[in-house]
Amino acid sequence: MPHVFLPVLAFAAAWGVLVLTPGTETALIIRLSISVGRTTAIGAVLGIASGLTLWGIGTAFGLSALIAASHTLYLVLQWACAGYLLFLALRLGANAVRATPETETDTEGKAPKAFWSGFQRGMFTTILNPLVGVFDLTAFPQFIPKEVNALIYALLLTAVQTTLTLAWYSTLAATALFFSRFLTKPIVIRILDGLTALVFVVFAIRLVIEG
Repeated sequence: MPHVFLPVLAFAAAWGVLVLTPGTETALIIRLSISVGRTTAIGAVLGIASGLTLWGIGTAFGLSALIAASHTLYLVLQWACAGYLLFLALRLGANAVRATPETETDTEGKAPKAFWSGFQRGMFTTILNPLVGVFDLTAFPQFIPKEVNALIYALLLTAVQTTLTLAWYSTLAATALFFSRFLTKPIVIRILDGLTALVFVVFAIRLVIEG
């Protein structure tokens, strides 16, 4: 049944365009790769992928539909995400205006802590964003053929979504890490922190207004 898998390719193309569009996750990965290091950046990539997987599974089992149907639940997630982004923006903004910016560094002894720090940031940035759930909720039914098991097919789309996300953000992190060796001066870190903070503020405002 080759035609059954054609919607998977169409979904992959649609999600590929979306994941390539710069957003909060892109800003987070670039900032951590350049300012912190490989371990934290890898943690963030896996955290984003994990958050996305949870949204996909939630959609497959009806959780996203529940959130979309409940205005209160949606608002709670919406404001939680906006608040988290603003919290990160304040931290980065404060670091940008310091005479000597504070830097996080990946060290061998702190590798597990650095990884989980990145993982938590990546996962919370994604899982607190109700727009991801709304996308899955509206997109999945359009790409699931009528003659297949909807649950299994939704989980398949989730796997495609996660795989593409891992591939893109891993590539982005590797590219940023390559250039990080030339961009470790304090002035560069301050500019990067300021720009990342601005991106977080803009997306927090958009999330509240457009959500």
